Amino acid sequence: MADGGQLTFVKVVVDDLDAQAEFYRCVLALTAVHRLSGGAGEGRYEQLVLAGSGAGPTVLLVRYPDRAVPPAGEVVLGFGVADVDEVVRAAVAAGGSVRVEPRALPGTGMRVAVVTDPEGHALELVQGS
Repeated sequence: MADGGQLTFVKVVVDDLDAQAEFYRCVLALTAVHRLSGGAGEGRYEQLVLAGSGAGPTVLLVRYPDRAVPPAGEVVLGFGVADVDEVVRAAVAAGGSVRVEPRALPGTGMRVAVVTDPEGHALELVQGS
């Protein structure tokens, strides 16, 4: 087994970069720190790098203009949050939907919920982790 790696980013293929970036800004206070583009043909891409206020993994939203967007649901983005209920309300207000209502995990001191962004990507929200 090699030395342990560290998660540095999660990449989500989206159809509308700016709308998705606005969702993540409104719901999780992630802001765009870099905007990149390049490639040619089916490799052509546009990408936004989103980051929170502290060090840690980033979320990369990428759009491939010459490719079909894969169906959402292939990955779940996990976020530790201070108040699950507040973040769920923000997600709905920003155009997302609730997949799993906020609930306590007995014996753990944690509350969890699952919401989706406007394109259907799942975000698991964990309070007290």
